Amino acid sequence: MKAGNGSKFLFVVLALLAAFVGVAAQARPKIPPPEFNREWELDAAGLRQWKPFSEACAECKSTKVQICEHCKNSEVPICLECDGKKRAPCRVCGGKEKLPDPLVELACPYCTGSSWYACGLCNSFGFMNIDSVQTKCGACKQKGLLKCGACNGTRRVDTARVAKKHVGELGSKELKELLVRLREAQGALEKFEPESNPSKSAKLFAKVLEPAEKDLKVLKTMQTMLDDVLKGVKAYGAGYSGFEERLKQQFFLFKDRTVFLLQHQIRAAEQALLRAEFNESK
Repeated sequence: MKAGNGSKFLFVVLALLAAFVGVAAQARPKIPPPEFNREWELDAAGLRQWKPFSEACAECKSTKVQICEHCKNSEVPICLECDGKKRAPCRVCGGKEKLPDPLVELACPYCTGSSWYACGLCNSFGFMNIDSVQTKCGACKQKGLLKCGACNGTRRVDTARVAKKHVGELGSKELKELLVRLREAQGALEKFEPESNPSKSAKLFAKVLEPAEKDLKVLKTMQTMLDDVLKGVKAYGAGYSGFEERLKQQFFLFKDRTVFLLQHQIRAAEQALLRAEFNESK
């Protein structure tokens, strides 16, 4: 079986997302589903074993840094990602030289591997122009960016875990049960539409993710971050035009990135299931 890995595809996705950081709040990029294949090899007993994963990051050429994706094409007055130096840790590898093994972890889809999330009110500028008057943003305390609470600033998140084992270590029975939960959550999430009441929307958002919450710990930390972003927008943006749309936009952004996260988990579990069933048939 000829198989590659998801590194190049994940880079394309991250580059796509990075291109939209700092654009107008209404922008909602479409994130294509992952298409990686994890390689295996036959051992002496004729069983499939995962090949050791070690791939250098082609984006930064293993230098760990790259041109800052947040401020390179924008005129933001402040950039916490690079501290104004125009070079920041590589988003694709997270500044680690090597790409993440897609069976074990992936670049955080909520901050695109940057460790930061754009303020939901000022969209990373640190201020807003209200009636031609520059108004300081209270939601982010004029910083523009918020530390990513989904990955806690680590730039990567774990794949699904069952009894502390990642998908590549599970048996076929565990994988089939996991896939049922992941697909149930994905199907419900794809139908999710935020309501005008953000509190009801948050409860509905949490409800549709319940089937996979135990397996994917990041679903909990992500919701905490979403709550913090929404609180900032509600506390400091309620008097501005487009307030409700800003709140809905955050739900859509988190929804789309969570759909991608679940798609990644499903693809990893499907490949692991093929391996597990093959080995168990022996």
